This record gives sequence, C-alpha cells and structure tokens, in this order.
Amino acid sequence: MRIAVTGASGRVGRAVAAELVSRGHEVLGLDRVAPAEPVDGVEYIVADLSGLPARDPRLASVDAVAHLGAYMSWDDEQADAVFEANATGTQRLVRALEGSRVRRLILASTGEVYPENAPQYQPLDEDHPRLPTTWYGLSKVVAEETVAFAGRRNGWSTVVLRFAHTQDPAEILDPDSFFSGPRFFASRRIDRERAAGHDSVVAALEPYADRDDTLLVARREDGAPVQMGILAASDLAHGVVLALEAPTSGHEVIGLGPDSSIDLGDFARDLARAAGLSTVEVRLPVSAPSYTTSNARARRLLGFAPRIDRDELIRLAVAAHQSRRG
Repeated sequence: MRIAVTGASGRVGRAVAAELVSRGHEVLGLDRVAPAEPVDGVEYIVADLSGLPARDPRLASVDAVAHLGAYMSWDDEQADAVFEANATGTQRLVRALEGSRVRRLILASTGEVYPENAPQYQPLDEDHPRLPTTWYGLSKVVAEETVAFAGRRNGWSTVVLRFAHTQDPAEILDPDSFFSGPRFFASRRIDRERAAGHDSVVAALEPYADRDDTLLVARREDGAPVQMGILAASDLAHGVVLALEAPTSGHEVIGLGPDSSIDLGDFARDLARAAGLSTVEVRLPVSAPSYTTSNARARRLLGFAPRIDRDELIRLAVAAHQSRRG
C-alpha cells in the first residue's frame, strides 16, 4: 500500500514509517517539522495539518493513513493550540483525503479520554465512558468522533487506537526526557509538584533539586501503588502497523497497551539498583495515577503481543544510561 503517516518526524511516527518501509509499503510522511533523521525510502511533506487544503492532490494516491500527529500539553494556557492541532487538524486531514483512493484511516488516541486518572472500573477497556478532564483529552474525543464520522461518510474502514503511556527505553533514565524526567527523577519532579500546590511533596524532594542521580519511589497517600501501563515505543509502532494491515471493517476502537501495568515505585527501585543510582521515597496525592488496562481486543483483532516486557525495559534503559555516561 501507499500509506501516509502524520507526525512522521516524531519518535513513534518515525518507527512506524521505518517498519512500513521494511514491510514493502510506500510511505509518505507528513509533519510540521522536517525529520531530524529521515527514514530511507520515505517521501516527506513538511506541512501543518490545520492548513491542508480540501481534496489535497498530494494525498490523492494514498491507500491508508496512520494519523499520529498531535500536540500534547496539559497547560490550560495551551488549550487553543491543543484543540487546533488535534481536533481541527484531524478535521482538515479528513477533508484533504476526500476524493482520494484512501480506504483505511487509523487514529492515535489516548487513555485520557476516559480519563485514566479517574477510572470508574478497572481494568480500563474500550467500553469505559469517555469523560475527559483536560483539553488534551477533549481534543482526542473530538478527533475520535471526526474519524468515525469520516468512515461513515466516505465508506472508509477506521480504527481508533487508544495508546497506553509510551516510552522509548533509552529515555527512561534520561533526566532531560520530556516524558521520563519528571516521572522518575526527584530533581525534575519538583516544579510539577510545586505548580500543583503539593507543598509536602516539594519539601521531600527539595534536598535532591540539584542531583540527577536520585530516582523517585512513589506511593499514593492512600497506600495504593502509583501504576500505569507502559509500552515500549517499538511495540506501539508495531501495533499501529498491524492496525494498518488488519482486515477489520467498519469502525473499531482498540486499546493498545502492555499485558500488565507497572508499579512505578517498584520499577524505579529496580532501575536504581541496576543502574547504581539512589532513591527517595515519597507519598503523592490520591490524584496520582493508579490504574490497569486491558489489551484483549488488540490481541484478538490485530494479533498484537508486546515484545518488550518490564525486565527488558529495565535492561535497555540501563544500557542506554551507561552508554550516555561513556
């Protein structure tokens, strides 16, 4: 197939594009920025999705689309930018694809549509009510409805993939990582907790403000573990490829995640032990995440099975950490 991948310059988009090329597909990559490391064999278009014209001739020969491009922010001051990129951008992409030979459209969505931090039941699955509490979560609900509408209107097969939290293993022990820094490193968590007004947490972390060798071993104030599903970026990319190639018809919603959630406190302790780092234990508010998810539908409809488990995440993270330290 000739497949368009939006967000092709990002970490997941790049991995999806590379795997598609390796499987013999033609790939057209779209992103608002040029790729830092282009994938051999991919044709790139640098464009903002929100500015795509209706019936864009550049997309006329595309058979399928993986719509991965998105803007992630939980800052209310960025609400307009989030909605423009994720909701309006999806609508403009659909209009740009009308009249093309597209027959399949895959959307990258998120568990924030539930939201995961306030589950009504567990494990979370695709039938859980969508009651987002952030502009990012709302923007993805609108995108999901837009894709379902596009399928009905144009006769396309559509799939919404609700992603679990995704990590490149090499990022996990990188304090400068957007995803991992404030999740695992005590020094990088302080600003987030200060902004949330969690003074007791800030006081516990302040002695480590200038130390990037201390990992956060967290529990909630109610004693529950701080836990979530973490999927390696390569496994997530493979799931997207399976969704593009799957024989499903109509509209499907599929949660794409690991086989089990990770207790982040125990995970940080094991990471520290393997990497020779120190730890600090801290109690977080009950608003800290503590949820499990199901990937049963992904296994059944896509044949999806994660290849990188918890122990392998640790091994790869420590190897990357040691490499960075020379």
